[in-house]
Amino acid sequence: MHKNLRSFCDILTNMKLFIFDMGDVILLEIRTLMQIAKYVDTDYHDIRKDYGYYDRALMDGYMDSEDYYRHLEDKYQCKIKEDLFVEFFKPHINEYMLGVVDELRKRGHRCVIGSNTFRPHWDYIKTFPGNPLCHFDATYASHLIHMSKPESSFWRIICEKEGIDYANTLFIDDRKENTEAATALGIDSLLYTGEDRDEKARAFFSRFI
Repeated sequence: MHKNLRSFCDILTNMKLFIFDMGDVILLEIRTLMQIAKYVDTDYHDIRKDYGYYDRALMDGYMDSEDYYRHLEDKYQCKIKEDLFVEFFKPHINEYMLGVVDELRKRGHRCVIGSNTFRPHWDYIKTFPGNPLCHFDATYASHLIHMSKPESSFWRIICEKEGIDYANTLFIDDRKENTEAATALGIDSLLYTGEDRDEKARAFFSRFI
């Protein structure tokens, strides 16, 4: 076998697919419901419970944020003029994790975003200073693929599009139900949460960096 071809085959054999969640992994401080609760003059627990009825439709791309705002207007007898999900969305970039992504890609691994999100946040992220999406080989937003975590089809869709099986895929997320669902499929997963999350991440990625 030609030397260059053998080297290329070695890269393909050793390449791993890393699926990174966006919120609270790549972008931090992403919450908006507390501010929305104040805007419509209700308490957080009330808005959180109400939002739970619409969360999946928004994340799967079957409900637009404008429809949700009209619901809030009817329920709370208020007038919404701003795009609240953008108005109160003030995240900052997790430079540590982006550094991990860059290093993994330098070493021949494929890194993609696999995020539960919806149009207002996704459109905002694409214009965010230092656009974090540019660090990734591909992006899979739930509202665009019409499937959200923790449904097993979420990972099936991504892995099929990437042409990489579960055994060679790793997943990083801040929600236990998502990492447990991925692990059940045979995907090596990291629960990125807690005060020691970066320490756990260093141990997790030490096999590849």
